[in-house]
Amino acid sequence: MRVFISFEGSFEPFDVLAEDTVRAVKLMIKDYFHIPLSEDKQGKMYLQLMYAGAVLNDDWSLADIGISLGANLKCLVKKENKPTLYIYNAVTQKTMPIMGSIYLLGKKVSYLKTLITLRCGFPVSIFCLRTPQGREMYDCNTLIDYQTDIGTTLRLDVWDGWKEFLTGCLQGQKLKVQQYLSEEEPVLKYGC
Repeated sequence: MRVFISFEGSFEPFDVLAEDTVRAVKLMIKDYFHIPLSEDKQGKMYLQLMYAGAVLNDDWSLADIGISLGANLKCLVKKENKPTLYIYNAVTQKTMPIMGSIYLLGKKVSYLKTLITLRCGFPVSIFCLRTPQGREMYDCNTLIDYQTDIGTTLRLDVWDGWKEFLTGCLQGQKLKVQQYLSEEEPVLKYGC
C-alpha cells in the first residue's frame, strides 16, 4: 500500500506493507532522506513518526493502528539533550541533572555551586562538592581539573551539623528546626 510522508516541507510517497512496523517505516525514511541520526554523551537525534496528531510507537504495526492506503504521516527529527552533569544531594538523597553545554566543564567549581544553589536553595557556604572518588572540590579550580567528564555524578555534602537542620526544614518539622537554632545573638545572626 502507498502512504505519504511529510518531512521538512517535502511530501513523498512510500510503498509499505500493512504488517510493517513503525520502526521499519522510520528506517525507510532515514535511508530515503539520508538523515544522520546519532547518540553520544550529550544527547541523541531520532525520528518521530506521527499519524492524526499522535506519536507512533516503534513496535506498532501499521495495520494495528488503522493506517490505510493513502494515509498521511508526519516525520520529525527530534533532539534529546542529556544532562552535562548530575549532582547527588546527600540531604535529599535525590540526583539532580545539570543541563548545559560541554563548556560547563571548563568553568570553576564556584560557578557550579552557584547553579546548584539556584536549583536547590542551599546556601553556598553550607555544602561542598565531591568527585565520584570522594575527593573534595575547591571553588578556585575548574571542573576539568578534577577529570570531570560529561555525565559524571558529583556528590553534594553539607558540613557537619547542617544535615539534620536541613532535613527538618525540608520536612517541615518546626520543633526539630528550633532545637538547632541558637539563643546567642551572634550565632543566631550568622550561623544559619
